Amino acid sequence: MEDTNKDFGRYHALDLYTILATTTEKEWIQAQAIRDKNAEEPYIVEAGNLISKYFSELNQMGMIRLRESPYFRPELQIDEFMDALKELFPNR
Repeated sequence: MEDTNKDFGRYHALDLYTILATTTEKEWIQAQAIRDKNAEEPYIVEAGNLISKYFSELNQMGMIRLRESPYFRPELQIDEFMDALKELFPNR
């Protein structure tokens, strides 16, 4: 997020949005099952911590970087995006 050579992570933040926006209902159900089965795994816990720290509020750096992306459009459903991330990766 601070690396100028990686455009401060803007594309990666938008990648997260794109992945969630194109997730089918079947894939969403599968992702929830994986989350539930592996809830205590360190990578799931860490993902929840990262979502909480960077993507759970508009003023957090992940959401700021998303909105700074040249591909960001005002019609993107960022409130729903944040809710989906928090549901999929709850902070434990």
